[in-house]
Amino acid sequence: MTKLIRRLNYSTYFNQNDTIEDLLAPLGKMDLLRAVSYLINRNESEKNATETISNWFNDLTLKTQLIQKTKDNTSILNIFSSLNLLTYIIEKTDSNPEKIISPNDFEIRLFKAYLLLNSEQDKIEEAGQRNLPIDGSEEKLSASLLTLMYHDYDLQNYSLQEIFLVQLIKSIDFFQFIEKNNKLKNHLSLFLTNYNCKTWNEWITNLLNLIIPILSHNNETYSEFKLDRDEEFNINTTFLSLFTIPVEYNEYPDFINLRSNPILKINDETFIIVNKLFLVERIFKSLIFEFSLKINKQVKEEYQLKDFRGTYCDYFSEQTLLYNALSNCFPKNNKWIKIKGEDFKKNKYSSEPDYYVRFKNKLLIFESKDVILKGNEKHSRDFSILSKSLKEKFLKIEKNNIVSNKAILQIIENIKRFFDKYYNKIDTSYNKDFLNFYPILVVYDRQFDTPELNRLINIWFKNELDKVFNKNEQSKINDLAIINIDTLILYQEHFKKRGEYGLEIMINKYFEFIKPRLCKNQEELEQRYLQSSISFSIFIARKFNKTNFKKPASFVNDYIKKLNLK
Repeated sequence: MTKLIRRLNYSTYFNQNDTIEDLLAPLGKMDLLRAVSYLINRNESEKNATETISNWFNDLTLKTQLIQKTKDNTSILNIFSSLNLLTYIIEKTDSNPEKIISPNDFEIRLFKAYLLLNSEQDKIEEAGQRNLPIDGSEEKLSASLLTLMYHDYDLQNYSLQEIFLVQLIKSIDFFQFIEKNNKLKNHLSLFLTNYNCKTWNEWITNLLNLIIPILSHNNETYSEFKLDRDEEFNINTTFLSLFTIPVEYNEYPDFINLRSNPILKINDETFIIVNKLFLVERIFKSLIFEFSLKINKQVKEEYQLKDFRGTYCDYFSEQTLLYNALSNCFPKNNKWIKIKGEDFKKNKYSSEPDYYVRFKNKLLIFESKDVILKGNEKHSRDFSILSKSLKEKFLKIEKNNIVSNKAILQIIENIKRFFDKYYNKIDTSYNKDFLNFYPILVVYDRQFDTPELNRLINIWFKNELDKVFNKNEQSKINDLAIINIDTLILYQEHFKKRGEYGLEIMINKYFEFIKPRLCKNQEELEQRYLQSSISFSIFIARKFNKTNFKKPASFVNDYIKKLNLK
């Protein structure tokens, strides 16, 4: 169930004219870095405002006064303000390093600065709420929730162990992919040189040696660690320096620099982990940004790819990750027809499905979209901006009277083609009078697991269905399911076991769970939306967590062997 908790701001407690810059100016930078690292680690475990105040202050009188102004079901800490505060601190110059600040003064100044960042968020949200769909619109409830959650959903909702596992799997697949790709061998060579590694296996192993101990670090404190001054000290220091926030620091939207450099260097042997999630995602997610935005520009011009991202999406995201995962999600027998997008192309078809699976008259049509929203779009909290960006990624782009169809319209066109048996060179062994279509959009970023996104995109999907199909045909088409590639990778063996856990069966259960029910009034309707506001990926994770599927899948051992660990 999605919960909405009121975030408290500066005006809740104070009516002065403080600024963040003035409040932080006399505070020592290193003390601030340790404090904000602690706050970042507390975000998940501490949602209650009263608890935050109790832990924040030593001054009992001040603590009591603030708690008296605090209402129930409210919070102060949130990852977005914590990361913004960290950005302020990293960019801050120590202007008064000699000035002595009392612990009580430090605490109240930091507290006020944090609340001002919460106030900034409130202003953004208030402005964005003015651009919601009109009352009574089919999109209104989904739009309202989406604008409040989309900007930081990936930062607050995750299982670190699951992300660690899937990041490791995808990084191994990626390195094997570029190792075999003649156009990217020079990229790999430069990357390894930068990290002073001989092989990609060594790079991953070095990173795992850093990450694994940190995953079990006590979250009650900031994650500070020290290197042993042994024979590996110089190598480890050099390696860590490439993950360390640079001295000359300017942040980009969506905390791109923090994601790529999640470590703060205190001295040659002491480091602070800014965010465990960012460090774990450095295994793969930030690795791809590094190849795309840095390595591709540093290799000799003759080896540079004009569109690294496009090459990566076509040949790795789709033809490696998607093909491998879906091949393993279904039984390997002739009752299950599995056809890759490349197989359609070999038969001279264009605008083909990215992947197609059929069992008798069940047709699963997959469209793969490895896309992301720009940081300023993601953080806008304005539905007019969000919906425009999402439609351009997943519905269509209209420019100069030219329409470029995206995932939703591409899926609809292919459903029509299967009705018409257009792909007669590929598969026609089905009865079109009894077809049961499962349209599936595969995404590659956890941001698209934000609750209500699937419900909203289905509104657009159904509107487009009305333009193409009659009622009888529409009765054969299920709702459009948005599925994260991580879900397909993590649970491939579970889906393959079939029974009640087959992929399309779980899709049916998901849409039954989120289906709107008749409600007495608007309040009951909104409560029902919150109760059923969940992505398919989270729905699946919860379902399998209640079964005997908790132990690691056997395919994980195959990946570990690829590292050649001794």
